[in-house]
Amino acid sequence: MNSNKHRLQNLWLLGFLVVTAITSAQPSFVPVGNPIDVAEESYGNKAIRMVLNAANEPVVSFGNNGNLYVVKWLNDLGVFTLPTAIDPDENIYMSDAEGPQMAGQGNNIVLTYMLSGQWDTGARSVSSTDGGLTWGDPVAMVPDATEDHFMPCVGMDDDANPFAGVKVGNNPASIYEGILRSEDGGASWLAAVDASAMADGDAVCECCPSQPFYAMERYYDLVRNNNANVRDFWLLSSADGILWDSAVDIDPVDWVISSCPASGPAITGPLADDTWLTAYMSAGGISGQSRIYLSSLDLGVDGGVWLGTEAITVSQFDNATQNNPSLASWDSGIGSTLVALAWEQNTGGYDIQLALSSVGAGESQSSMLTDVAVNLTSEWNGQHRRPVVAFSSNEDGDAVQFHLVWQNSADGTVKYWTGYIAYPLDINPVLAPQQPTVTFDRVALHVDLPASWRNSIWNAYDMQGRLLCNGKCSNPSTDIALPPSHSFILSIEASNGHRWARAFSGIAR
Repeated sequence: MNSNKHRLQNLWLLGFLVVTAITSAQPSFVPVGNPIDVAEESYGNKAIRMVLNAANEPVVSFGNNGNLYVVKWLNDLGVFTLPTAIDPDENIYMSDAEGPQMAGQGNNIVLTYMLSGQWDTGARSVSSTDGGLTWGDPVAMVPDATEDHFMPCVGMDDDANPFAGVKVGNNPASIYEGILRSEDGGASWLAAVDASAMADGDAVCECCPSQPFYAMERYYDLVRNNNANVRDFWLLSSADGILWDSAVDIDPVDWVISSCPASGPAITGPLADDTWLTAYMSAGGISGQSRIYLSSLDLGVDGGVWLGTEAITVSQFDNATQNNPSLASWDSGIGSTLVALAWEQNTGGYDIQLALSSVGAGESQSSMLTDVAVNLTSEWNGQHRRPVVAFSSNEDGDAVQFHLVWQNSADGTVKYWTGYIAYPLDINPVLAPQQPTVTFDRVALHVDLPASWRNSIWNAYDMQGRLLCNGKCSNPSTDIALPPSHSFILSIEASNGHRWARAFSGIAR
C-alpha cells in the first residue's frame, strides 16, 4: 500500500471561526479497515512475534500449548497464508514471555524455541530463506549441553547470521547470559560464551527474555540483570561476538524483586540524531506499579553509552499497569525519524496504547513520546495484550505503512491491523509537486484537487482511528461538512493508490 505524505497548505482563519491547529508534532495512525485475524482461533495466540521480509510482508509466529505456527502476508492477494506448523512432531514450549523468538534480515528469517522439558539440549532453530513462505528442518542449537540453556532469544548480524542469548545454568543465583553464534545462517551453532560477566552481580534474570541485536558493526544484547535481586537492564556488547567485554547499566530505576518479572526489552534505531531507543517495563518507585520506561543510547562509542531514561507516561495515567512494550522506527530520509511505541495497559481491562513521534536531529525523541498515548482497542471486547509493531515503506521511500499485531482474549486470536500515518501541520517528511489543498470555514472543509487526484475518496477518523464519515471527491473542488469531532484526521485516497492525510485538532464551530 502506498501512502504519499504531503504538506497541508492554505489553512485560513475565516470570518469569526476560531481554530487552534495542532501545536505538537504528533503523527496519528490512520487505519485501513478493521483488524483481521491472522488465523483461526484453533491455532492459538501465544508468543506473538513479527518481522517484515524483503517485500515488506509481515511474517507472524504464534501458537498454542505445544504447537508453533507461522503465517506470511501475501501482498498480491491481501491475505495471510494458512499457518505452517513448525517442528510439528515435538512438544514446543509455548509461553508469552519465554516462548519462541524471531529475527529477520530481508528474506532470511530465523525462529528459535525450546522443546518442553528438555531445558538442557532442547533449544532449536529453524530458518526460512524465502521470506517466511517455507521453512527448513529444525537445528539443535546445543546438542551436547549438560546444564540448562533456556529460552534462546535471537538476533541477526549484517551477514544474516543469527546469534542468540540463552540463560545458562541450573541455579538462579548464578545463571548467566550465554551467547550462541551461527556462522552459516543458522545451519549450525557454536558453543555458548559468557556475555554477562562484566555486569554487576552474579546472575541474570532467569526467565526475562533478552534482546540481541547488531549495530555499528558490533554485537549487542539487552539483558535484565539480577544483582542481589536488583532487576534492571544492562547493555552487553562485543566486537566479535566472542569476547563480551562491555556492560552498561541503562536502567536507573533499580527495581528490587525476589522473583523474575518475565518481561523483556525492545530496541529501535538509529534515529535522526544517531541515538537508539530501548523500552522496557520496570516497577520501581513509590507506587510499585509496572510502567514503561525509555532509555536513550549512543552506540557510536564502543560498548555504548547510556544517555538517560524517561517514563513514557508522567501525568497521562494515574492508575495503570503497563507492560510488554514494542518499538519501531522509520527514517524519513530528510533528517527526521518516525517512532512508534506500543504497549499493553491495564486500566480496568487490558488495551493497546500507541504513542507516535516524529522529530529531527537534536530533538528528544523520548520526550516527544511521553504522555501522548492513544488507546487503539477500547471499542473491542476482550483483553488486548502483547502488541508488536513495525513500519515499512515503498521502494521510493515516500510512503510509510504501520503494522500491528496483538493478542485478543475474546476469541483467542492474533489480530493484525494496518494503516498509514497522518502528520500534523508542522511536519513535512516528503514533499510532492501536486497535492490537495484544504481550507475551511465554520461548517465545511473545502478540498481542491490537482488533476491527478480527481475521483478520490475521503475518510474522516477520530484521533483513535475510528471512522467518523466518508465520501467521494468527484469534482475538482469538494465541500466536506465538518466531522462531529473537534479533533479528527482527514484522509484522501486517489484512484492510483496515493494517499494524503492530515490531523486537525481543537476546531471550534
